[in-house]
Amino acid sequence: MVANTIALVVIFCVGYMIVKKVYPTAVLFLAGIILLAAAVILDTDPGIVLKKETGTALFNIFKVIEEVSSSSLAGLGLNIMCMGGFAKYMDKLEAGRALYDVVGAPLKYIKNPYLLAMAGFCVDQFLGMAIPSASGLGLLMMVTLYPVLIRAGVTRMTAVCVIASGRFFDLGPGSASCNMACKTAGIEWADYFLNWQMSIYWALLPTMLITMYFTQKYWDKKEGIDPGYAALQEQFRKEALNETKKAPKIYALLTLLPLILLLTFNPIVIGRFGYNIKIGIPTAVFITICVAMICEFIRTRKGVEVMSSLKIFFEGMGKYFALVVTLIIAGQVFGKGLTAIGAVNALISGAESLGLGVFSMIIVMGVIIGFIAFLMGSGNAPFYSFASICPQIAEKFGVHAADILLPLQTMTGFGRTMSPVTGGIVAVAGLAGVSPFHIVKRNAFPLVCCIIMNFLLTYFVIL
Repeated sequence: MVANTIALVVIFCVGYMIVKKVYPTAVLFLAGIILLAAAVILDTDPGIVLKKETGTALFNIFKVIEEVSSSSLAGLGLNIMCMGGFAKYMDKLEAGRALYDVVGAPLKYIKNPYLLAMAGFCVDQFLGMAIPSASGLGLLMMVTLYPVLIRAGVTRMTAVCVIASGRFFDLGPGSASCNMACKTAGIEWADYFLNWQMSIYWALLPTMLITMYFTQKYWDKKEGIDPGYAALQEQFRKEALNETKKAPKIYALLTLLPLILLLTFNPIVIGRFGYNIKIGIPTAVFITICVAMICEFIRTRKGVEVMSSLKIFFEGMGKYFALVVTLIIAGQVFGKGLTAIGAVNALISGAESLGLGVFSMIIVMGVIIGFIAFLMGSGNAPFYSFASICPQIAEKFGVHAADILLPLQTMTGFGRTMSPVTGGIVAVAGLAGVSPFHIVKRNAFPLVCCIIMNFLLTYFVIL
């Protein structure tokens, strides 16, 4: 009883401090250490479980951090850092802009403004698999897709709302949450993408498109004509005449090459043809970086500058380590603390005594994660905090860990996209000169519909 009370108090304090914008990595680290220490003092079951103990209970607490860090950095951490560095390098080459120039070209043939906006949303979804950052994708779309939509007659708020919701569902090898789910579930990224995410995305995307279409049309009619809309259209028409493209269109393939390699060279796809070839995210990224450097040398003939540009890749890796990987490690330490003090066993036992099944637990955990993501504008901290305990829950209820992780990860995306303090929404709203609260208001109904669909799919398709 004492252990459970301590766990509840710590969880409440963690949620409160994260919502109050206290550095989440430090919060989760400290909370994990407190829980581990309490587990030692109270001698709870199962207590601290280590591969190799230090010989003293005090040092075992910190040995947990060492084991979590070493396992995370060797696999998950390297994956995320490589994709972070890759994203920075592609930004330097302006390959994302080249990708849009290729993929977005057919948009000019769509005349209905709302159909055009939905087609633009589909383009946004496709590009999101190559550009994992919600803020980075949103800013790119504001430079590329936004002027196209405005010139074609799409209202400013509809265009902004479509762009702001582009990463409502995390897809692609660059998503830290996807990589965390794969590592925790013990499966390859391609397996998670093809057999889990695609099993619900086929329904979530049409749900978003249909509800977004009618919702934006409703709000446009209700709010009337934007007084500065005609001037904005004329501005973009003039800018289009003077627009120059800095990156060749062939560079569009560079942004997609890691995705192509990962979806091709894995047991699920190429294994069906009898080939035993499997590559991971770091290998796919390093291959692409080498190809990109060769392309840059051919284009510029400046070998020294091309070699120096590799520094951008490594700086991007370092940035993602500081921002994302450390947060993942801290979340896992927190999860280890919850396990050690017996909170996970208590949660499972309580659910069983109340007659709750795994689906009920998914709904409760999903709502909590989505709400925290909404409050803080980021889904990483709440998802990483709960992810590490999902395998134990899954084992107890006889389901795959990914069956629980997928709906929870999906809820982080929905919660983040509904938040007016999310970095990507704030950035897009600032460029368009509109209120982020206005964007959230117009996008609320489509996202609520997607939340309901997520839980329905979890019940009927996943479990």
